[in-house]
Order: sequence, then structure tokens, then C-alpha cells
Amino acid sequence: MPRTAITASTTLTEMGVDPTAVDGPIEATDGNSFPWREHRLLYVMNGDDASVTPTFLTPGTVGRQALPIGDLTANAIPAGAYRIYGPFGPEFRQSDGTVHVDWVGTTPASITAAVLDA
Repeated sequence: MPRTAITASTTLTEMGVDPTAVDGPIEATDGNSFPWREHRLLYVMNGDDASVTPTFLTPGTVGRQALPIGDLTANAIPAGAYRIYGPFGPEFRQSDGTVHVDWVGTTPASITAAVLDA
């Protein structure tokens, strides 16, 4: 199945923003994607009773041997907590212009995410 796009987004301003007002559910089985842009952040709220860990996939390679760039397994989000990830460099941009994120650790019953533009 294809990744589920995270379409919930907002722009951070001097007045502040409530990311929970624009968030949407994650897709733990097939992962998520969101459009890559410089200075873009990913806000994740874990309303579940177990931790969840995001992994941000890198499609690129380096050198003559085309060695793969390792994916970034980020810090886990404990139950009831939130994390903000990013900004993401161009090494995370997939061929379709998105950032891919996979999830490990729990069912996505109450885990939501939003894209924040700084």
C-alpha cells in the first residue's frame, strides 16, 4: 500500500500556533510522507499508552560504490508526550519530493502528526 500523506500543516508565526489544532492520524503499517521543504518540521503527539519511534528514510547514496546513506532512527516519543523533528536536509528528499517516515512501537490509535513551516 502507498504511504499516507500528512496533509495537516500550519505556518509558525510570532503569535504562536497550536499544532494539535491541525494534526492528523499517523499510518503505522505503511508509513507516512510529507512534502519536503527547507525549514519544515514534523510535530508528533503520542496519545497512546506506549512509546513510538519514527524513522526518517534517506534515498541517497555516496561515493563511487554508491553506498547507501543510513536512515535516521529518531528519539522515541513516550506515551503522552510530543516531539518536534527537523528541519530535514535535502538528503531526506525522496524522488517524488517528499520525506518518508516509518513508525515502530505501537498501534497508531491516538498518535497524530502535523507539518509545521518555520
